[in-house]
Amino acid sequence: MKKTLMLLLALAAAGGAPAQTGQAGLKAGLWETTTTRMTADGKDMKAQFAASAEQMKKQIASLPPEQRKKAEAMLAQQGDPLSRRICVSAEMAKRDQPMIPRPHNAECEQPKIDRQGNRTSFEFACKQAGGSMTGKGETVVAGDLITTKIETNGKDASGKAHTMQADTQMKYLGSDCGSVRPLDQQMKAMQSQAPAKALAAPRAPAK
Repeated sequence: MKKTLMLLLALAAAGGAPAQTGQAGLKAGLWETTTTRMTADGKDMKAQFAASAEQMKKQIASLPPEQRKKAEAMLAQQGDPLSRRICVSAEMAKRDQPMIPRPHNAECEQPKIDRQGNRTSFEFACKQAGGSMTGKGETVVAGDLITTKIETNGKDASGKAHTMQADTQMKYLGSDCGSVRPLDQQMKAMQSQAPAKALAAPRAPAK
């Protein structure tokens, strides 16, 4: 479940994954997502991510030139987990979907979603690796800025409890995504690599 927790943190930082419902404000094009708060089991994960990134940069700097070049290219491809750019496809914009975390390889129920004007609240529940997790959040649209707050509670296979909180902002940069691959295409690629059991997992009917 700790792995699931970290996946949720990463998804929250990246803007999450689409859910099947409407959300005014999501436009096709390039968005920049920034994580403004991230805690796991009461610990500040933003500080830990920053410290790990600095440590990795120091390790890369000490490598031989050829290895350093490859490592720097790989690091640049991964991007900053707390601030990165995502591409919303025309299909995603047409469905106008809120960004709700769905951990890779987890069995998740269809999220419960309630939309009131520019505010969308949601709840989700997932199972993975013998553990379970429930979460809730709220998304607010204000022009070209979308803010999201997420809280989760769960237990791992041993019964140990875990909590997570994350606040993110999505800022619209323009219609041209450049070399950034659309988010829905990335999610399809991830799903195609998932084990058959995870892909075949039943989901609760939409309410």
